Amino acid sequence: MRPILSRPGHGALAVGGAILLVLAAMAALADVLFPEDPLAMVARPLLWPGTAPGYPLGTDSLGRDIAAGIVHGARVSLGIGFVAATAAVLFGTLVGALAGFHHGRVDDVLMRFCELFQAIPQFMLAVVLVAIFQPSILMIVVAVATVSWPAVARLVRAEFIVLRERDFVLGCRAVGMPEWRIMLTQILPNAAPTIIVSASILVATAILMEAALSFLGLGDPNVLTWGMMIGMGRDQIRVAWYIVAIPGVALAVTALGLNLLGDGLNTLLNPRTRPR
Repeated sequence: MRPILSRPGHGALAVGGAILLVLAAMAALADVLFPEDPLAMVARPLLWPGTAPGYPLGTDSLGRDIAAGIVHGARVSLGIGFVAATAAVLFGTLVGALAGFHHGRVDDVLMRFCELFQAIPQFMLAVVLVAIFQPSILMIVVAVATVSWPAVARLVRAEFIVLRERDFVLGCRAVGMPEWRIMLTQILPNAAPTIIVSASILVATAILMEAALSFLGLGDPNVLTWGMMIGMGRDQIRVAWYIVAIPGVALAVTALGLNLLGDGLNTLLNPRTRPR
């Protein structure tokens, strides 16, 4: 019998899960590890990492603790990513399920509605939405979810189109089961693995999009995020590149963990690639 980590998908799932567990622990313990405000100026500006015992990752140009910013920023970035992805998956699943299960006008209307959002570049639409309304955590979540749901809707629609013709669905129709019950109890559970994998990738996309918005100055000014840290450090990149590099690495590791988790889930949940 092969070791668990040598099985297809288990290695990626274990590494991705470990990364996310560490990040989640950091976010949960942020107030314990760094009780001070991460936006507070606590030391001399531009302390390089490793030069001051109390500030292992150094300070930025205003004397703010970078380690505190990374830990507190994990809470904000992960929170925005998961909430925005959840909203996008729920709405996209609803639209895709209705479009894929029904024929004719319902499918046409919902898909034209979906194409209306897909016709505009995602990031440009998010920038416009946040710029029109006052930048805040809630507005960023709404903007990211608004531009993310069409991809989920199309994916779910494709799954429902395939599954609605299966024998078990036809049998449910034959015995008079209501359509809403067929969708919820028969088709949706079979489409769930695809939706779960898509959601894990969507969280990474949402986190990176929030970082890009914050980098452009469209983030919540009262909350420190990794994107805001990169944006605030870009003027010192030649003399103190670590201010940009450290939150950049945090973003890259988070996206890597979520993508590995998605790959592992895809291998384990997809019946065509599931290890036997």
